[in-house]
Amino acid sequence: MFIQTEATPDSSSLKFLPGRTVLEQGILDIRDKSEAANSPLAKRLFDIAGVSAVLFGQDHITITKNAGEWQHLKPALLSVIMEHFMSDAPILTDPAKIKVHISSSGPAQDGVTGQIWDSLQLLIDPELGYNVVGLGLIYAVTVDKSRATITMTTTTPGCPATDYLMEGARDRAEDVEGIELAEVELTYQPRWEPEMMSADAKEYLGFAG
Repeated sequence: MFIQTEATPDSSSLKFLPGRTVLEQGILDIRDKSEAANSPLAKRLFDIAGVSAVLFGQDHITITKNAGEWQHLKPALLSVIMEHFMSDAPILTDPAKIKVHISSSGPAQDGVTGQIWDSLQLLIDPELGYNVVGLGLIYAVTVDKSRATITMTTTTPGCPATDYLMEGARDRAEDVEGIELAEVELTYQPRWEPEMMSADAKEYLGFAG
């Protein structure tokens, strides 16, 4: 079994590609060991000093460190990942208990909420040249009377376009009739991954497999 590694825009995170299916769909972002009880692999990875987060995607595992150098961490990480997949053990012991984030081009919604999702598709990420809904940057839209709350992310923490995208999302929501105030909440849990993009976005950006 050969496991590839791939750098990410965040130097504290490294992607491991085992050449096997990790999750059937979506992503699972585990931020500390207390959240890893349902994943034998995640528990073993957190046992390695320096590991601060583990993210499972459909075909990869992204590991984030808060100490140490990758050249020293990689041998132990590769060993744990290889042993797990060679044993055919499950990634999750009880998938029903885990909330997996599934990418979407925007859920089917009626009424004002649906109109906000439609309006957000007019907001283009200036770096990638594609709308934020298709990119999977919008995690949730909730409406309470005339007030909307948009939960979103950016492709990387510290993205130069963050303020532009947040202001744009607020403006797009407030353009919808019936919305008097829109608030935008920025989150990096879970971290954005290419799997969150719609099929059209992946094809446009050359991620289609």
